[in-house]
Amino acid sequence: MDIKLIPQKLQHLIPFVEKWGIEDDGYRDEAVFNAEKNDLEDLVNSISEEDAMVLDEWFCNHSELNNPSYEYIKFSVFFMAFEYAKSILKNRSSEPFM
Repeated sequence: MDIKLIPQKLQHLIPFVEKWGIEDDGYRDEAVFNAEKNDLEDLVNSISEEDAMVLDEWFCNHSELNNPSYEYIKFSVFFMAFEYAKSILKNRSSEPFM
C-alpha cells in the first residue's frame, strides 16, 4: 500500500488492514467467522470513534468513490470485516452455554 494515499490519522490501522482487508467477500467472511475471540476483539477495538469519523469522511470522498485507489478499497473491505466481527461477537456472547 502507498502510505501517501492513506489519511495520516488512519495509518496506524495498516497492520489490521493488511490482515483483515481481504477483498473476496467469501474469504473475508470465512476468516472473520473462524477467528478466535481475542482476534475478533482486537479487530473490533482497532477503530476508535475518531477513526470512524475519519473513515466516514474518506469513504464519502467523491473522487475516491469515482476512482477508488487500492488503499481505499483495502480500507473499505477491512471495515466490512470490522462490522462482521462486531456481529459475530454479539451473536457468540448471546449463545446459550451447552
